Amino acid sequence: MPSVKAAWYADVRLAGTISRSVFWPVPNVDSALVAWNRRPPPADDDLRRRTFDVVDAAFAQRRKTLRSALARLAGSPDAAEQALVAAGVDPGLRGEQLDVGDFARIGRVLG
Repeated sequence: MPSVKAAWYADVRLAGTISRSVFWPVPNVDSALVAWNRRPPPADDDLRRRTFDVVDAAFAQRRKTLRSALARLAGSPDAAEQALVAAGVDPGLRGEQLDVGDFARIGRVLG
């Protein structure tokens, strides 16, 4: 999944891979080429800030459900669950299962 924050500004997709063998010294991973098709982001900078806060909280701790990951931002696990349900997002999901639109809806509800 492309970066959620990058998706705020552009349609992002994998354009290709680069073998580790073309680098010296040879790293332990292959590299990727990313294509960006820029588009105007939503004009609401406050929504962007809230959405990015939700993204940061969702990815701050690995393997956490959104209910747990957003508890601090929302004020409690119960408040996080209520916000997620109001945004139409399953509280049992993890951050990597959402797209930028899902995060923006959560940001609006928590706003």
